[in-house]
Amino acid sequence: MTPRPLAALAVLLALPSAPLAQEIPPMSPLGSGTGTPVLVQPAPLPPVAAEPTPAPARPEGVTATLTAPRRVTGRVPLTLTLKSSRAVPVTFGVTHDNDQNCAFAPTVRVLRVGTREVVYPVPGASPRICTQELMSRTVPARGSTTFTRELDLPAGEYMVEGWFAGFGNKLQVKVPAQPVRVTVQ
Repeated sequence: MTPRPLAALAVLLALPSAPLAQEIPPMSPLGSGTGTPVLVQPAPLPPVAAEPTPAPARPEGVTATLTAPRRVTGRVPLTLTLKSSRAVPVTFGVTHDNDQNCAFAPTVRVLRVGTREVVYPVPGASPRICTQELMSRTVPARGSTTFTRELDLPAGEYMVEGWFAGFGNKLQVKVPAQPVRVTVQ
């Protein structure tokens, strides 16, 4: 291209476009009550990373044992024993569990033997609305405490998994126990 067309192109590019060349009415500041109000869009906030909820810890020196009769007719009694080998007392607290028919503890999951079918808590069932009472028990140094509950299961062979899920000295804890096998007649 020759210098003359380049200069003409530069002049055209420097001119404002037609809509921008129109006069824009002046706007008054907010709160003055005159003129056109100024609409201010807040700047989007940067995404805030949610702090991950810490996983419940297993307190050092505390174990759990789940017991139930091997064969039973009717309701299945369960006992979860928390035993501490610590030299200081430990206070355990637990609330009603909405997914466990408002039981305090132990938390359980029941599987039909020979399958992975979960029998309890009932899959897809709506959780119950329970009161938010807090039950606490203090385990003396090198001592133990128990939590009991009953399950109403139909006749069959089951593996019952159980654990304590609550608070230990005001920290969220989970103490698992070995599963037990139960035959309901």
